Amino acid sequence: MTIEGDLLLKQGIAQYQQGEFEAALECWRQAVTLYRETVERAREGAALGNMGAAYQALGDVTAAVGCYEQHLAIAEDLEDLQGQGNALLNLGTAYSTLGEYELAIAYQQRRMAIAIEMGDKTLEGHLLYQLKIGYQHLGEGDRARDCQDRLLEIARFLFFETKSDDFMAIAQSLGLNPLEDFAGSNLSNLDFHYADLSRAELANADFSNAYLELADLSSANLAGANLSHAQLTNANLNRTNLCGANLTDADLRTNLNRANLTNAIARRTNFTAAYLRGANLSGICLVDAVLKNADLSRGNLTDADLTGADVSRVEWTGVICDRARFAQAIGVSESLKQDLIKLGAIFESEDPGMDNADGD
Repeated sequence: MTIEGDLLLKQGIAQYQQGEFEAALECWRQAVTLYRETVERAREGAALGNMGAAYQALGDVTAAVGCYEQHLAIAEDLEDLQGQGNALLNLGTAYSTLGEYELAIAYQQRRMAIAIEMGDKTLEGHLLYQLKIGYQHLGEGDRARDCQDRLLEIARFLFFETKSDDFMAIAQSLGLNPLEDFAGSNLSNLDFHYADLSRAELANADFSNAYLELADLSSANLAGANLSHAQLTNANLNRTNLCGANLTDADLRTNLNRANLTNAIARRTNFTAAYLRGANLSGICLVDAVLKNADLSRGNLTDADLTGADVSRVEWTGVICDRARFAQAIGVSESLKQDLIKLGAIFESEDPGMDNADGD
């Protein structure tokens, strides 16, 4: 009888995989009958779970729930954690399909407890995504955000645990949307090379020490983000909003045309040969930054601080530098200095006493 039941179970699986749901359902129904006769409860529970999947595929979610509940009851009697987990997962999905999100969340939370007990981080991540969706449907934004934060923590854990070089793939496999879900998150030390983050909402995200070479960040919102020590060589930052961002010690040898760097902090940042045409750099701190061979044409440096910055061979055509400070700047010829002063730049004397040399 066991052999016959097992054959029916396998036959049903093959039929289900081929989309023959009614035939699969009949095989599994017969298998359940046989397993009950031989009191093989674990196999009975598995077959009931499969029946639930077939009912759900046929659109009869209520019948599916009945099967899943029977599977859960058997797994609990047998103290079968794996079986309980499968049944709880299926019940959460079914109730979510029915729009009964409170019930779905209750089952998903019970499944979460088992996933944590078994140390299954990937499943824990998938469950957090489902919980997030449920809380969003119930209008519980704070709880949804908490699930998202925990989901990001798991994505980080899996990135380092698996020694991956593609954080984006891990995040997306867990249901995260990089264009919407990374704002304000801890993304430090992660690998985003070649990542497509164009137009992404990344305000206040922490990208410190992140690897972003060749990433597309065009028109992304990185206002207030921490990019200190980040590697952004050859990334696309065209029209990117970096207002108030921390760019200290970052490598920004890249395209920043028309980017907004208003009030950004760029101490010791490497802008060598960077394209900053039409960029808004008003109020930026460029103390000790390296801008050798950078193109600043038509850029706005109003109130910028370039103290100690290396501006050797910079392209200045059409630049606005009203009240920009150039104390101890490197690579400024006398003729360039005079041209910049005419545009409103300030060159404080290195000798504090020089300004009052006439005794006035």
